[in-house]
This record gives sequence, C-alpha cells and structure tokens, in this order.
Amino acid sequence: MATSRASIKTSPTVEELNEYSLQLMWTLRQESFRAFEPLGFRPVRALLLELIGRGYVYPKQLADMLDTVPSAISAMLGELEERGLVAREIDTNDRRRVQLKLTDEGQETRKTLKNAWRDTSFSRLKQLEEDELETLLEIYRKILDPMA
Repeated sequence: MATSRASIKTSPTVEELNEYSLQLMWTLRQESFRAFEPLGFRPVRALLLELIGRGYVYPKQLADMLDTVPSAISAMLGELEERGLVAREIDTNDRRRVQLKLTDEGQETRKTLKNAWRDTSFSRLKQLEEDELETLLEIYRKILDPMA
C-alpha cells in the first residue's frame, strides 16, 4: 500500500531525517571553515570560485544560486579579482553584461580548494562501502535536482 505524501511529511522517519539533516548541515559548515580558512578563504568564496569554474559566469546567476543580493556577490568578486583569481570581461554577445572567468591562478586555487574539500569529506565518506557511496550519490542527485 502506497503512503500518501501528506502522511510522509509527519512520519517518524522524516522527523529523524530532519534531526540528522540539521546536525549534518552544521557539521559540514564547520568542516568547510576548517578546510578553507587555512588557505585564506571563507567557504562562500571557495564556492564562488567553484561555480565560476563550472560555467556560472554571470554575477546575477551567482546571486540567484546563492540566494543573495547582487551587491554582495559584486563585493566578493571584487576581493577575488584583487587577489588575481577572477577576471571580469565584457560579454561578446551582450556588451551590457559582464562575464567572469577564472585566471590561471584562479584555476590553480580552485584545484587546491577542491583537494582540501575532498580530503575533508573523505574523512567521513571512507567509512562507507562503494555501493553505499553510489546510493548516497543517487539520493543527493534526487534531492538536489528538482527535475529528477
């Protein structure tokens, strides 16, 4: 017998998942600070570099993704630009828009930050078997992709 979505919302399993999710969120936040701050980065700036490297090249896209105002993104991008990690260029398709790109140093820094996060997350993921990792990845995709 199928369970209705309304009853799932208040199920003991969902309640327990909510408790673990909150704990996991806080743990990952703390671990991100420990991973990135020794490298001179706040987690959100590390995330900005990663997103630009993945092809999110417009400040408005980044503001939408991070659910923040464009002026906050602009200030962080200014800091990354001053450090020589990001360059702003005029969009060749629309001269009113600015595109972002990682400089060579930005690409190298992105790799360093990714390695730091990989090492940090490995400390938790190493306790899982390969099939459990695949299941976890499938669940992440399902949760994070609204079209799945």
